[in-house]
Amino acid sequence: MLIPILKHYLLWCGAAFLAGSIPFGLVLVKLAGKGDVRTQGSGNIGATNVMRAGGKGLGIATLVLDALKGFLPVFIAKQAGYSAEFLAFVALASVVGHVFTPWLRFKGGKGVATALGAVLGYHAPMVLPALGTFLVLVAIFRYVSLGSVAAAVVLLLTAMGFLGTWARLPVHEGMAQWPILAWTLLVGLVIRKHAENLNRLLHGQEHRLWGAK
Repeated sequence: MLIPILKHYLLWCGAAFLAGSIPFGLVLVKLAGKGDVRTQGSGNIGATNVMRAGGKGLGIATLVLDALKGFLPVFIAKQAGYSAEFLAFVALASVVGHVFTPWLRFKGGKGVATALGAVLGYHAPMVLPALGTFLVLVAIFRYVSLGSVAAAVVLLLTAMGFLGTWARLPVHEGMAQWPILAWTLLVGLVIRKHAENLNRLLHGQEHRLWGAK
């Protein structure tokens, strides 16, 4: 009985991984005739670098599409009646797909927009503290990387219930460790992908969202 259930779960996570692996930023920039986004700016395929390479329109489109590929797998699984514990792993799978896309030799983006979409599909109120943190820090310091890392930390605190139960889905008694594990891995992955940005921040070399370093 356990093996068929495990296979079923793996299929859901595999589908979420494939959805997350679609490199929308790369595709949009190439379709717009702007070249390969991986050879421009930071080399990242995410919305921020797409905006640098192709303009605000392409950047916004990439942000929306990257968020959707995290949102839809989690939302569909939620509508199908799956538990909060399993939904967290579907969310993780979509972000892993974006960060390690097999279509680009497992070199993808940093997972922020896809994580945002996944959280919205999981439980929309859960995104509010993290999103607020991101917007405030970016407005003040103009560093997207700083806002992203801080927002990821706040997201984990929210998932663990430190900001109240209103911001997270209820879990079955004795099962809380599983969604916390999934969200910890997701947040850790996003922060790890920002290691170079954090190093540049420490040395005053990080690019601001607009203006000089």
